[in-house]
Formats: sequence, C-alpha cells, structure tokens
Amino acid sequence: MIKLNIDLIIEKVLKEKKTEINKKIEIFSQINKDNYKETFFELVFVILAAGTSAKLALTTVDVLRKDDFVIKQDLNHIIEKLKGCYRFYNLRGKYIYNTREYIKFFHNNSFKKIFNDNSSHHERRSFFSSNPKVQGVGMKAASHFLRNVGFNDYAILDKHIINLMKECGLISVDFKTLNEKNYVAIEKILRAVGARHNLTLSSLDLVLWYSKTGKIIK
Repeated sequence: MIKLNIDLIIEKVLKEKKTEINKKIEIFSQINKDNYKETFFELVFVILAAGTSAKLALTTVDVLRKDDFVIKQDLNHIIEKLKGCYRFYNLRGKYIYNTREYIKFFHNNSFKKIFNDNSSHHERRSFFSSNPKVQGVGMKAASHFLRNVGFNDYAILDKHIINLMKECGLISVDFKTLNEKNYVAIEKILRAVGARHNLTLSSLDLVLWYSKTGKIIK
C-alpha cells in the first residue's frame, strides 16, 4: 500500500481553503470566555458530538440553547427535550445537567476562573478530561472544547485524523482507544507536522479534517 504524503495533502488544502480555515479560527478566537452561556454551549456541543456527528450536535445545541432552555431546566425536562432530537438522550442529558450543576455550585458559573486556575496546557485540558465532575468529556472532547473557545494548541484526534495519520505512515499502532499517554504522543507528532507549515494544531485539524470529509465544521 502506497503511503500518502501528509505535507502534500496540507499544501493542497491550504491552496484551496486557507482563507476559509483562517476565518473559522478567527471565530473561535472571538469567543468571550467571560460569557458563561456562550462558553457553556460550546461544552454542551462537544458532549453531544462524542460518538455522533458534528452536524447533529450543532442542530441539537440550537434546540437546547433556545430561550436558555438547557441552562434553566431540570434534568427530566432536558432529557425529554433531547428525546425528540437526539439518540442518546438519557446519558447525554445526565452528563450535561450534572456538569452544569457542578460548574454552577463549585465554580460560580465562571469559565474564566476555571481557565485562570488551570492555566497550563496540561492542567487546562485535564480539568475537563480527567475531572469526574465534568461528565462525558475525555481527552478528545476536552481538546475540541478548548479549541472551540480559542485555545490553539490542542489536537482533536477523531477517527478521521487517526485514519489519515495511519495512511500517511505517521502512526502504525491500531489505536482503538486513546489513553492520555498515547494521545499526548500523537499530538506531539501533529504539532511537528503543523510547525513545518506554520500551522497551529487548531488550524491543522481543520485542514486534515477537510481533506478527509470535504467539510469545515467546528
């Protein structure tokens, strides 16, 4: 099997989509981390996106954010609302509600304080990925969330990115599940790839994801 050349793939996508990708990154950077609602909805998005599609998660978030529904309602109402538009309504409903309550009562609904208190690269992600009180968020979802609120140095290792890395010979092990050690190791490989093209991990993710799906979605 002939290996793909990741550098050629990146160059091709940048030639076609660089402006659009830069605009998307600019949107991420403009997220107001002082705004609890805006930031919380991004966390809800990644909880819903895990194991499904970004498109479904976006559609579902639009339903939940209308009139601040997901911020105001109790667990039963959130589950009932999800039941009409989302497959894993019980489990994800609990994840969203329990995480919301934890951030409310233990962090006064302040994501800015959470980010300030966990200011290093590792601590920031670990707060979301390894904290049992933040439910439904592992390494990938935590990285996705942080990228979507303007932090540029996290890789989102979904199946598309992992498969492309295998096809390009960047990794050889069949990673069915990613523990933290493997995740960080693969992220380091991608960081080096991005550096060759002057791309942050956030931009590189959009480039590689587009090359596999033909789409640029958050």
